[in-house]
Amino acid sequence: MSIGAIGTAVAQAHLRSVLSFLAMPELGQPELYIQWKDGLVEQGQIGAASRELVQKFVDAFVAWVRQHPGRSS
Repeated sequence: MSIGAIGTAVAQAHLRSVLSFLAMPELGQPELYIQWKDGLVEQGQIGAASRELVQKFVDAFVAWVRQHPGRSS
């Protein structure tokens, strides 16, 4: 948890730079930064105001994962 509203975005950007340095595959787009606010989650579901944005990210992530299958030992 951070003191300011931007803390999570900064932490995510730092993590991305570490992953790049380690040459790990990353989902480049879309980027999604979520700030916890009233209405983000309603009755255990993503709130109506954020649903389309989150679904777009999830769809892109699922497609990316399918294109980058895990490596078996």
